[in-house]
Amino acid sequence: MDFNSRLESLKKRRQGPSEAVFNEAFDSVTGTASNREFIRKSESFEALRESEAVKYTVGAMTAVDTTYTEISIREGERVASSLSKSLLGENISVDTRLQGSVGLDVHIKGYSDVDMLVIVSKTILVERPYVQPSPYPDATDQRPMVDIVGELRARSEDILAQNFPAVNVDVSGAKAISLEGGSLARQVDIVPAAWFHTIAYQSTKEDHNLGVQILDKKNSVLIRNFPFLNRKLINDADLQVNGNLKRVVRLIKNLQADAEGIKGDVLKKLNSFDVLSIAYVMRNELTIPSYNQLGLVAILAEKLRFMVMNRSYCEDLDTPDLSRKIFDHDDKYGGLSALFLECTELADSLAAELNPLRTKTNREVLLGKAVFG
Repeated sequence: MDFNSRLESLKKRRQGPSEAVFNEAFDSVTGTASNREFIRKSESFEALRESEAVKYTVGAMTAVDTTYTEISIREGERVASSLSKSLLGENISVDTRLQGSVGLDVHIKGYSDVDMLVIVSKTILVERPYVQPSPYPDATDQRPMVDIVGELRARSEDILAQNFPAVNVDVSGAKAISLEGGSLARQVDIVPAAWFHTIAYQSTKEDHNLGVQILDKKNSVLIRNFPFLNRKLINDADLQVNGNLKRVVRLIKNLQADAEGIKGDVLKKLNSFDVLSIAYVMRNELTIPSYNQLGLVAILAEKLRFMVMNRSYCEDLDTPDLSRKIFDHDDKYGGLSALFLECTELADSLAAELNPLRTKTNREVLLGKAVFG
């Protein structure tokens, strides 16, 4: 592996271009431009007294600087708030929520796009049988929910174009309206949806048990998701293993981003939720001190080897929220194999550098290496 090149690519992903380009476009509604940004600064992994290989690996597992993340969240909330106010003026009431990698802090780009759910608030979907003694009253809007969310999608497309005239508003996506450029410091994806009150939510009233039904515009159907349950499960599991679960997620995503050629193309068969789910499956194997984080490369490589050699094991693996199987398409097994090769190459390269005489296994070498700073 060319670690000098990979380290440079990693830094560009995390910090954006070295030359800042300021765009003075303004919003018609807010009258503000929020994309004046130039933060680039040295990061902790760059200051390590270690080789480029170690710096790259540690950097690939490290969270993006909070300043970049805060800007992403702020931009998402700004767009969602503008849309919500305009919809309210048309008597369409919505709730807005952050979802996706940025909310979980497992994104790998400083200039990461951010997903915002925009959810119909007056009419909800309820899982049956109802939990007594609190039956739900009949909805005042008796249209099918797909039509209600469809109207929300149509009005949102028009309003966003009006509220952000200098921004490129792409309405071609099946699930999201994407906004980019102009006054925005980040790409923002607006995802129209409906609330889905699960039986678990009816019983507990805990927010993480709330589900959503996202509109697939192209097929005119609603797709069930549990973003808040996934966030809780991932956060809880990560806390139990010293932050190592999210380190593994970021490592896999960076390996995907840096893989080249056919292997790079095949690796993309695994989407972000697949990656998150693979890391969650191996959560009980990640209980090592954070200063031994290089050992995560060996642990991951060994787990991936087992998965590649045992397809029947993979066929039974579920996503954290149990909403589907992780490997629900044959192409994903190709992605798994490519990920195994990429991770094994990283483990071999690191171990060879740290133990050139090859007197120990990769696992022994990488778990035995402490990195501080």
